[in-house]
Amino acid sequence: MVTETKQIWLNKPQKLSRLIQAKEEYGVWGRATGKTDEPIAHRSSLGANVMPRGTTGIVAETYAQLLDRTLPPLFKAWEKFGYQRGKHYWVRERPDKRFKIDDPIYKALDPQHYIYWWNGHVFYMISQDRSGLANAKSLDAVVADEVKFLNFDQYSEEVAPANRGNDELFGHFAEHHMVTMYTDMPTKNSGKWILEKANLVDHDMVAQVISIQIEYYKMVQEYNHPRTTKPRKIYLARKITNYYIALNELRRGSGGDDDPGLVWYSEASTLENIQILGVKKINQWMRELKQHVFDQSILNLKNIGTPDGFFHMLDAEYHGYTSYDYNHIDSLGLYLPNGLIKDCRKDGDLVKGKALDIAMDYNAAIKSLVVGQDKQKFYATLNSMFVLGDEGKVLTDMVDEFSLYYEYHKHSCNVVNYYYDHTAMGTDSTRLETLADVVCSRLVLKGWSVNRHYIGQQPEHDVRYRLWEEVFAEKDPKFKPARFNRDNCEQLLISMNQTGVYKIGNKHKKVKTTERKGSKVRPQDAPHLGDAWETLYIGRFRTEYGYEDPLLDMVTS
Repeated sequence: MVTETKQIWLNKPQKLSRLIQAKEEYGVWGRATGKTDEPIAHRSSLGANVMPRGTTGIVAETYAQLLDRTLPPLFKAWEKFGYQRGKHYWVRERPDKRFKIDDPIYKALDPQHYIYWWNGHVFYMISQDRSGLANAKSLDAVVADEVKFLNFDQYSEEVAPANRGNDELFGHFAEHHMVTMYTDMPTKNSGKWILEKANLVDHDMVAQVISIQIEYYKMVQEYNHPRTTKPRKIYLARKITNYYIALNELRRGSGGDDDPGLVWYSEASTLENIQILGVKKINQWMRELKQHVFDQSILNLKNIGTPDGFFHMLDAEYHGYTSYDYNHIDSLGLYLPNGLIKDCRKDGDLVKGKALDIAMDYNAAIKSLVVGQDKQKFYATLNSMFVLGDEGKVLTDMVDEFSLYYEYHKHSCNVVNYYYDHTAMGTDSTRLETLADVVCSRLVLKGWSVNRHYIGQQPEHDVRYRLWEEVFAEKDPKFKPARFNRDNCEQLLISMNQTGVYKIGNKHKKVKTTERKGSKVRPQDAPHLGDAWETLYIGRFRTEYGYEDPLLDMVTS
């Protein structure tokens, strides 16, 4: 028997999908990024191969979408992997009896909604416009494309509960009850549920899996090398088995509500696939598509900004950066407790031995905290954090989370520069301490040395509006440029991008209505985090330039 080896080129997000191979995978990728060609086709065929006679549900908004847009590119991708129609899979018809293929565990009376796989597995086509297709079904996996069009409530009520059963047969596999969902960037609120899947990702666990999977591939490659000796192959076979078991367990999880298994969420623009598409195709789309359509479907940009907002010069791409300490991440062993690197040791932008600057916002619904350090060329906002009042969290909880995250930095420098304005100075009949006093006392209790910096009343909105224009434009050397760690400050950037502005006469005013009780805007999306950042930057540079009232003087000069 001759085995033909085919090389397949993968772009970066496709490679990550293969390396991570999570139990649940969600992707928001731009047009022609290779969603179906790789992750959907690979994961669907993988699940079918691992679970003979099982059932995968292929879900879409409409049945026409399945037949017209979902299945044709999926079949093409399967064929690229070597699966042939009529030999390895059959569409809406049973395999010829001469192939002696077993029936699925739940035998279908009518094959019209099924795709039969070579080992008895079936793909069952489910659409939301044909009611009842998911009723009384028992699925072992779910695959869906263009999920921004799905009615998520209907999916949660009809399809998600069907992804159950057969644990006695397949429960030991990480692929059992796997979920694969992809789409391009949602443009309506009804489709933005998938963006929230990013909150389910355990990045520390993902890093572990990637590291182990790479070593696994290396050992398999060595095992298959013709010069590898027999004793070495015996040793490698044992190691490969152990690594496979470890990967399976990390991906599978315990199966409980607290540990459903490994989750991966990714975003990618069409530019990731430029080596396949070519520059001409991108330029063609630039000419043919409206700007907002190009931004969303090609560049995969979130439509969460306020173009004429209070921080309208802020550009998350230009003013943002990513930074990880991979020396620490790479040093992690195979069996480490979960969450070990959910702290500052993973941050490559943190300067050891240097004090941390912090500022806060003290709203009842949300307590916000931002962290910064001054760099030679710019002021770096390293992190943003928040705790929510409706989760029972209070101000000391916010300080505790900060202290826990930066516990290892405290060994090199335990100094905190705490900047606060007049909003932290109030007391009432139930509290004799000011909010600033509470923060400082808690920091000291946690082993920090605190330098208090009271900045008084904040400059009026119009002064700050013009200040941020100068800071983010970076045309005047008087103002220190600002940069943000995009991953750590994601929610801060959302808050700032969504902060609106209006004018009274010639004065700019920040829109604060989203902070009111009863607002439909989540507290973390409202201006609170941005308010904390303003306090941090203004506090840090309030007297830096030697002016009596430097901000007012500088932006009006």
